[in-house]
Formats: sequence, structure tokens, C-alpha cells
Amino acid sequence: MPHTLLTLNYDVLSQVLGLLSPHDAAQLALTSRAAYTLAFPRIVSDVTLGGLYYKPGGSALSQLTAFCNFLLAPAPAWHGPPGARFDALQSLQVMRDAVRVRKNGVWTVDPTAASLLSSVVARAQNLQRLTIWGSEALFAAYPDFCLNSSPSIQTLLLGGDVPTLPILARAFPHIRALEFIGGSGSCAPDWALFTANDTADAEALGAWQQKLDRVDTGFPILPLACPARHVSLRNPLVSDTYMLFCAREFLRRTRPVVLSASASSDLTEEELCAVLDGEIVGPGLRSLELVGDRCGGVKDPVEWTTRVANTLSTLQIPLLGVSISVTPAIPAMTIASALKPNYVPTPVATPASQDDQPDLDALALMFAERAPSLQFIALDLSAAPGAAVSEGAKAWYRAYNAGSQRRVVKLDEAEGMEMSRKMRVLNRWD
Repeated sequence: MPHTLLTLNYDVLSQVLGLLSPHDAAQLALTSRAAYTLAFPRIVSDVTLGGLYYKPGGSALSQLTAFCNFLLAPAPAWHGPPGARFDALQSLQVMRDAVRVRKNGVWTVDPTAASLLSSVVARAQNLQRLTIWGSEALFAAYPDFCLNSSPSIQTLLLGGDVPTLPILARAFPHIRALEFIGGSGSCAPDWALFTANDTADAEALGAWQQKLDRVDTGFPILPLACPARHVSLRNPLVSDTYMLFCAREFLRRTRPVVLSASASSDLTEEELCAVLDGEIVGPGLRSLELVGDRCGGVKDPVEWTTRVANTLSTLQIPLLGVSISVTPAIPAMTIASALKPNYVPTPVATPASQDDQPDLDALALMFAERAPSLQFIALDLSAAPGAAVSEGAKAWYRAYNAGSQRRVVKLDEAEGMEMSRKMRVLNRWD
């Protein structure tokens, strides 16, 4: 029997298909029924409906309608059971224009399209990741949108205008990760900064109380009154009393075990202590990833790092791991200089000499001494002004007790990255 592509071992075929684009996989599917069955999962495993770069003969709405009707229609017998087409869908992204129609000169959400999409989300039993842009308008046009969403959805990503949390918790009670996309989704909606009380907010979240594991957001979400093991707060903490209060209240309600955040360089030790309150926020915290943000520009990374270490010493929270890094400072530029043509080549910054490089070993030991519970320390100052791009600007350490003294030992990159991964998956019992 001659060997052909389709007679190869499935493990080999799956690797070959993984190298094909969805378009090429679709071309392969047209050759035969066997090829169709083999290539179909590659075609519909990750689907985006609508969007800026979608330019077919019809509208994005017609694309969504055709896709949903195709999945909802019974699969042919040679393909598998009637609902076989749903099995391959693992990730779905719905852009704003995919559900909009123009009526009387105004773009509005089509309730029929929202209902059709809701049926697909309910029946896609292998769908794990769902991204929706402009979800507030979807729920306003069709209140029962995704009311019976598939329990397989683990990650919900939301961009643009977002409805309130009770609406989301009712539609997606099974999700484990909630992410508010940056860009147009990074501005806090009005409801995010107002709350009634812990009990009322918690009851409105239903199953999220036991299931929500990770929250990634650019802004504090005060009505989110339920535990989240890993909280990422992307927008930098700045020296503003109200915003620091909101951040502290958000962390008090979510009680993270792993916290990823950034802080402006002008944030004082007292202000950082107020956010990471040792009695309210700190007791449950086990891993802290803190970035010195470029908005303020970390001029002296050693001084800023020392300030963070002093904060941890003051709080005395039971941290097991800490990761400290900085982002590049953006040089200030006036409007006049930005508009004026400039034909002078930009001078290349001269890296600091080896003697001027920060002593990461000493900084790691300082952290180990000021936060005695630490077992892992990661330092990355390679983006600091004047830092040389070398191994000396980034390092990982294991901290331990040697009698009455604290010691640190440097780890190689592979071991350091593995320890970083372990710190991110810590839970409340570690």
C-alpha cells in the first residue's frame, strides 16, 4: 500500500497541520472528505469575526451570520455526529462590527445576530477563550445574551464598553479568568469605582465567589468583592490619594495571593505601604511582581529598589517571592520640538561602565534581610537609564537562612525562570 499524507501517523499529521495557516488548511479540506475531517479543527479552532482588516464582499455582520449558521447546521454523517462542528472551536473573538447594522443612519447592535451568537456560545462545549468587544451594547440589545454559555469557557476577555459585573457573572458563571483588554478597554467605566457594600456586591457575583482565579485589569474594580488568586493591575500606582484608595480597596476585596502591579517612581514608601496594607491586604500575599513604571521614569533604579525593600520591611508580610523590574524612561519632549523637523541623528546613549552597574547581589541580600520570609528574588534593571545590556543587569536568587543570618545564592536563567513560573501559580495554601 503506497504511503500518502493521510496515511501518516496522526501524531505526525497534527504537527504538520499546526504549521499550516487556517487558509491553507481550508484549501486542504477541499481535496477530499478525509482531508476535510482532518483539517477542519485547524480551520475553526481560533476564529475572529469582524474587525478592521476584514474586507470581504459583504459586511462583518454577514460573516458572523454565515459562520454561526454553519456551526449550528447538522454536520454530515461522514464528518461525525450532528454537533461535530462545534467540537473544534476553542477560541472566539467577536469585534464590534460583527453584530452591528446600520438603521436610519445609526450603527446599532442587531438583536438577531446577538441571539445567533449566543446560541453558538452555548453549544460550543470545547470553547475555552472568548473575547468580546463592546459587550455593553450587546447585552443592552439582547439582555439574554450568553445566558446559557458553555461551562467550558475558562477565560473571558472584554474590550471597549463593558456591562456591570452582575450581568457578566450571570452570563458567564463558569469562567476562571477575567481580563479587561488595554487600549480602549483600559479606561474605568463609571460603575467600576462605585460600590454599595461587601455583602451586596459579593452576592451579586454568584458562582464567581468560588471559581474566579485570575483578574487582569488596568484599573481597580471595586464591585469585584470576591477572592482572586492572581490579580494584575496594569495601570501604574501614582501619587494620588483617591486612586491609591481605590487600588487598596480593590486589593482588600480580591485578597490576591499573587499580585502583579506597576508603580510610578515618585510613589513614596508610605503610599506603597498604604496600598499593600500589612493587616488587610498583606497577610494573604505570597508573591509580588512590581515594575517601576516609565511614566515617572525611574532615574535611579537602586534608590527605587531600596525604597521597595524598605516598604516590605515595614509591612512584614509573609512573601515567598518578589520580582522587581523597571521599564525604560521616556525622555520629555516639548510640542515645539516634536513638530520641528529634526535631521540630526539621535545620539546613542553610552552604557554605564561595569563599575557603575548596580550590584544585584547586594540588592538581593538586602531584600532577603528586610523580608525574612522570602525564598525567591528576581531583579531586572536592564531597562534602567545607562544600564548595560548584559547578564549583570538581570538575575534570579534563592534566599535561605544560615543560622541567624540570611543568605542568597544566584540561580542560572533556566532555574530562575522555572522559579518565577512557580511563584505565579502559588495558591492560598502554599
